[in-house]
Amino acid sequence: MVIGILDCDKVDPALAVDYGQYGDMFEAGFNRVSPGTQCRIYDAQADSLPSVDECDGWVISGSRHSAYEPLDWIERLGEWTRVAFAAQVPVAGICFGHQLLAQALGGEVRKAEQGWGMGPYDTEVVLQAPWMQGAEPTLRLLSSHQDQVMVLPPDAELLATSAFCPNYSFAIGDRVFTVQGHPEFLIGYNRALAEKRREQIGEAVYQQAIAGFDHPVDSDRFLSWILNFIRQSR
Repeated sequence: MVIGILDCDKVDPALAVDYGQYGDMFEAGFNRVSPGTQCRIYDAQADSLPSVDECDGWVISGSRHSAYEPLDWIERLGEWTRVAFAAQVPVAGICFGHQLLAQALGGEVRKAEQGWGMGPYDTEVVLQAPWMQGAEPTLRLLSSHQDQVMVLPPDAELLATSAFCPNYSFAIGDRVFTVQGHPEFLIGYNRALAEKRREQIGEAVYQQAIAGFDHPVDSDRFLSWILNFIRQSR
């Protein structure tokens, strides 16, 4: 099984020294939970995208950009997701990827009135998809986002929710699996983002994030769910 990772941004050079690019984070995480996992990393901002059949399944990464920005590469990626969906190729979306899939398939994304989500926060698992083995009632992932999915696309099933982020995770059959959080992040990287954006996110959000880093997160469990999702879908 080969996982294609569509990398939608570049990590700050100072942080990339220790943590790599987003594609590297996913590849390391997948191999941590399932050694030997094959990954191919693609630049989603490039002028052309790979064929949807080039890999067994796909992951769309996070990005500092918004899904609704009128950028050519975002429009190309949205069309790519519709082609993949029509071809029944499994695609997982993470943060920006979660939002882009929702928007491209008929949902709505915009900046949330609640403000920034930073660090780990709890969400309630309301539906356990077949690939979510070992799911607990609460899902806790690292985060860094302002935008949220406000309206789910047609036929989407809500998997996890919270008062802060109502449409936290969803699935469409065995074709789409998404989450607002970042299972690929290490705590050190998320902490560095919080430090870098302290003034931007506000002191209350910063302090909440810092306190949350002392508690365990479900990153590896969610990464294993992505692999299960792709295996079962194919």
